[in-house]
Amino acid sequence: MSESAIKSSGNVFLDLGYSPDEAAILQMRADLMVDLRKFIKAKKLTQTKDAGMLDISQSRVSDLTRGKWE
Repeated sequence: MSESAIKSSGNVFLDLGYSPDEAAILQMRADLMVDLRKFIKAKKLTQTKDAGMLDISQSRVSDLTRGKWE
């Protein structure tokens, strides 16, 4: 059997069939979550300290770093 590869558009959400507008929003959210995780790791901060800096609860920081944005 031969499998054919499909070239990515560069946005996995678009490739999965989301509308261009929804795919752009989902990609932006995913990028923000990655950036937040990188920031936390680079600064070697605790979620409690991050929460204070961002003026949100520690549980919200936890949700965001796990990709939960709803």
